[in-house]
Amino acid sequence: MGTQMAQLPPFSSVVKASDVEDLVNRYVHRTLAYLFVKSIFRTPITPNMITLSTVVIGFIAGCAFIWGTPAAMFAGGACLWAAAILDGADGILARAKNLQSEFGRALDGSADTLVAVFTVFPAFYHIWVTSHNPYYLALMVPALGLTVMHLATYDFYKESYLRGTRPGQGGEGHDADTVSETVQAARHEGRIIQMAMKYILVPHLMRQKVFVNWLNPDAWRLNQVFQSDEQTAEIYRKTNVWPMRLWALVSLAPHAYLMAICAMFNRLDIYLFIRVFLMNGIFLVALIWQWHATRRTIEQLAAVGAIELRGTEQTVTT
Repeated sequence: MGTQMAQLPPFSSVVKASDVEDLVNRYVHRTLAYLFVKSIFRTPITPNMITLSTVVIGFIAGCAFIWGTPAAMFAGGACLWAAAILDGADGILARAKNLQSEFGRALDGSADTLVAVFTVFPAFYHIWVTSHNPYYLALMVPALGLTVMHLATYDFYKESYLRGTRPGQGGEGHDADTVSETVQAARHEGRIIQMAMKYILVPHLMRQKVFVNWLNPDAWRLNQVFQSDEQTAEIYRKTNVWPMRLWALVSLAPHAYLMAICAMFNRLDIYLFIRVFLMNGIFLVALIWQWHATRRTIEQLAAVGAIELRGTEQTVTT
C-alpha cells in the first residue's frame, strides 16, 4: 500500500486541461514542473512550500531588475522563468498527493499576484532609469491597467470553461466570498499571506466580476446558473474551445515567460511594446470572438432545454 501511495500519477492526470493553456506553458513549463515534482515527490515538501518559494524567487527577480546590470537582468529573467515553472509544480503536487484545498488555491492566486507586483514595477523602473524616455513612461499606464483586465478576464473564462466541460468536477479557482472566508484560516499562516489574500486576491476577483459584466454580461449570468452534464459539456466545448485557446495567450504564463526572455536579453522595452500592442490586439479579437461564442452557447443550451431564456436572463431549467 505504501509503495502505491509513493507512485507519481501520469502526467496527463495531474495537469490542467490543454484547452485552457498556451502551448509553451502546456508542453514546456508543465513538463519541467512535472519532472521537478517527480524529483521531490517522496520528500516532505508540500504544495504550499512550493507556492511560497515562487514568491521568494519572484522577489529575487525584482531585486535583480532594480540592480539592472546585464548579469543581474539575465539572472532576474532566469528567476522569473523558474518562478513560472514552479507556479505549475505546486498544483501538480497537490493533485498528485490529493492535497487540494480552498486555502491552497487562494494561496496560489495570492502568490501569482505578489510575483507580478514584485517583478512588474521593478521592470518598469529599469526601463525608465535606462532610457528616461517619456514615451515608455506613458506606455506603462495602459500596460499595467490593461494587463490586470487581461488576467482577470482569462481567469473567468478559464474557470467557466472548466466548469462547463467537466461535469461533476468543476473549476480550479475561487470566488471573492470563498477567499474572504479562507482569510480566517490564513491567520495561522502569517500576516503577509493574510494580507495578500485580503487586499490583493479578493479585489482582483471583484474586479473580474466588474470587467466581465461590462464586457460580456451574458457570459457572467450564464456562469452563475449553468450546471453541465455530458450533453451540455460537448456543446460548451464545441462553442468555446477556440476562443479559450486565444484567451490563454493573454494569461499569466505568457506574461511571465515573455518578460523573462526580454529581461535576460536586457530588452524589457520590447516586452513593453509586446504587452501594449500585441497582447491588446489578441485581447480584442478574443473579446469579439467570445461574445459570439457566448451567444451560440446560450442558443444551443436553450435548444436542448439546459437553460431557459427569460428576456436577457438565463436560468437553469428545474
